[in-house]
Amino acid sequence: MLLKYLFYFLLFTISLAEAIGQGNGVAEQERRIMQLADDTVKINRLNAFAEKIQFSQPAVAIQVIQETIRLAEKINYPLGLSIAYGLRAGLLFYEMKLDSCKLLLDKAFVLIHKNTDNASRNQQANLINLYAAIDQRNQNYVSAVSQYLKATAIFNEMGDEPKIINSYYNLSGIYKFLGDTSKAFYYARETNRLAIQVNNAALRVRGLIALADVYNFIHHYDSLKFISDKGLALANKNNMTFAIGIFHNFNGLYFTNKTKRFDSALRHYEIALNAFKQINTSYDIALVLQNLGNLYLKMGDDVNAITFSKQARSLSREFNFDHVLYACLQDLVAAEENLGHIGESYKYLKELVAINENMINRNSEKKVYEMEVKYQTQKREDMMQAQQKQLHQKNILNYLLAAAVLLLFIIVLLLYINYRNKQKLQLQQINKLETQQQLTATEAVLKGEEQERLRLAKDLHDGLGGLLSGIKYSFNGIKEKLTMNAETASAFERSMDMLDGSIIEMRRVAHNLMPQSLVKFGFDAALKDFCNQINQTGALQVSYQSYGIDSETIEETKLILIYRIIQELINNTLKHAGAAHAVVQVMKMGNNISITVEDDGIGFDPVSLHTSRGMGWNNMQSRVSLLKGKLDVRSEAGKGTSVLIEFSI
Repeated sequence: MLLKYLFYFLLFTISLAEAIGQGNGVAEQERRIMQLADDTVKINRLNAFAEKIQFSQPAVAIQVIQETIRLAEKINYPLGLSIAYGLRAGLLFYEMKLDSCKLLLDKAFVLIHKNTDNASRNQQANLINLYAAIDQRNQNYVSAVSQYLKATAIFNEMGDEPKIINSYYNLSGIYKFLGDTSKAFYYARETNRLAIQVNNAALRVRGLIALADVYNFIHHYDSLKFISDKGLALANKNNMTFAIGIFHNFNGLYFTNKTKRFDSALRHYEIALNAFKQINTSYDIALVLQNLGNLYLKMGDDVNAITFSKQARSLSREFNFDHVLYACLQDLVAAEENLGHIGESYKYLKELVAINENMINRNSEKKVYEMEVKYQTQKREDMMQAQQKQLHQKNILNYLLAAAVLLLFIIVLLLYINYRNKQKLQLQQINKLETQQQLTATEAVLKGEEQERLRLAKDLHDGLGGLLSGIKYSFNGIKEKLTMNAETASAFERSMDMLDGSIIEMRRVAHNLMPQSLVKFGFDAALKDFCNQINQTGALQVSYQSYGIDSETIEETKLILIYRIIQELINNTLKHAGAAHAVVQVMKMGNNISITVEDDGIGFDPVSLHTSRGMGWNNMQSRVSLLKGKLDVRSEAGKGTSVLIEFSI
């Protein structure tokens, strides 16, 4: 016991010395910045300084931010003022003052929301991330994911991939809660990968936290311990108070659940709790208190388990930390039951059912089963009153209470099943958002590609084509004025033939980029012309058939997509199939269009398309997806290939 107190005394002394040393360094940095002239440079330096120390010395950071706000208002610097407001909002968020945080975010966003410069766009994305974090804390996960994806799109647009780290970090946490382990791992690993690329200690720590959190969620405690030790070494080296608390908490979970070394777990939890109290992060304080209560419960110390669980319960109820509250109520039910306090255990069990219902309602637009739960609650209360009047012996009371507990367990199970269904609906909405974002990006790329093809075709035909034709005309004029011997005349004629060949080749390239028949005569004529050109080469005989195409009006963009799909399929037949004949059919029946391309070539295994990396095949799939069509490829070795594409307009 004496050694234990000596250890904590030495730890406190070392931490105090480090804090004093760092405090002197921070004061010196602040003094040097404050000596600068009152201009935008000074404001930018103050904002960067506040961001650096916000989690290690939040009180000093708040003072710096207040001074920055005063100076930015004084010299009318909207961007600097917006950044300062955003930093202060971030600190309010960690203090769980979400309403005040939202008000400051609104003020910050109004200052720069119309600006299009890179710095303002970067700040817009940072603020959107904070809006998303508020939605996440309020368990409005669909809105949170939408906001994170919006911020990610802005950072991608700016080519600033490392800034995506914060969005990916929080997306990992959301998917972890929704039970989608694969996506939680994906975003955690992406967070860690990007953090390694930028080689920034703070971001590197964030990546390790994301990974450790997912490993803890799936109970891979050995991986959790390995990552936590790496993160703790980095956090201690850079004096990151928040990260130090996070990794000590993870280590406490490892020793609690994996090795059952409860003394080591207790030491880590106490260090984590001290770290979080220094920076006043209410959520993390409540989480560690809950972990301490659970630890004492497993140690068989039910009194301490109740003490710490009650502290976690009080803080969680104050700030609506439903998931922490749910966990500590479970421990309170078990600890009170172990002590024989059946009434207290039952009280916490009822609260557990109520908080579970609250968690469901806060994540759904409808109050599912609200009346049923009220009815069941009233029924249980009436039953308890009747039992208390009629029963006097302890064994009978315990029996009835056990029956009530079983009933409540069944209700909790039913509510949980309903809750998981709501989670699945949220996941479907989120996946729909991601799919829509991908389709929009694909559409933009394909439209840009067609515009560039049209521009190049016009430049070749009107510019280079006209120039070559002019040169040929000039050469014909020169020929009439010159007297040439037979050898010179023969060389001149060969040059003219080469010039004619160049003009023909230029026209062929321009036609492939954007066929004139498609522009002048329409889709059906363009496809006939394309097939005739293939036939004239002798490399492949193509039979073209169409029905209902020229009599109907179809969007030009869709016609171009269909043309490119058929063009790519015929080109693939020429390159790979070794076919002698091919058939192209385009049919329109009502609002449905079907495209069939068949050949009598060597065939192949369609499974190989799943691993194909060819740009042609990938571009064709993108075009089919943009048309929201179905693609069916059938082929066997020696039996040719048949491709069927169907979609609606």
